[in-house]
Amino acid sequence: MKHFSVETFRFLKDLSTPRDKKWFEENRGRYEESLLGPLRQAVTDMGPALREMIKDCEIRPAVNKTITRINRDMRFAKGQSPYKDNMLALFYREDRKRVDAQLFLGFQPEGVWRGLYVPTPLLAPDALMAKEIKDDPQGVTDLAQDIGIGDDIDLVACKKYGEVDRMLDPAEAESFLQGPHLCALQTLEPEEVATDPAAFIHETRDLLVRLVPLWSLYSGKML
Repeated sequence: MKHFSVETFRFLKDLSTPRDKKWFEENRGRYEESLLGPLRQAVTDMGPALREMIKDCEIRPAVNKTITRINRDMRFAKGQSPYKDNMLALFYREDRKRVDAQLFLGFQPEGVWRGLYVPTPLLAPDALMAKEIKDDPQGVTDLAQDIGIGDDIDLVACKKYGEVDRMLDPAEAESFLQGPHLCALQTLEPEEVATDPAAFIHETRDLLVRLVPLWSLYSGKML
């Protein structure tokens, strides 16, 4: 069984410096052993619990299914490194990757983000969550409190993955429509992951399951 380790973050740190294809092929073994393999194992371990909650949840442990690509599409990234220094596992309904909120586990050189990601369209005034807030704002904030948002889970607005733009107040229902992107997340340092990677995966699974009711409000899925 492959697990995350300090080498996971060391490899991503190396990708923070622009690398070419030759370097990547020389280091492909590191990529597969410390990052891709453990991500596949994490999806395999966490997927069944999420499928119990979301019957059509995508849980195939493969790149371009639940796992993001490490290389950029250079048609849209001219002048950038061909490889990203982050990689994520994403859970959403099958064939709805671009329209659902996503439960996620993401790795970057500085550590881990895990939680719920909500894209800009689902924060719009005519989105499902906006209607829910209009009809029952107290219900939204009560649900968030029950889940632990504002306690062990932060509510934040982001401009891009890996960077918090501002912290939000989960006691205010309107905070759940802030953007341009919104995350309910926990962050961890590399050593917190590497010390007991098996426990880390179990805790991540439990966190994502806990966030499913909030995911459903954004995604319009009855549980």
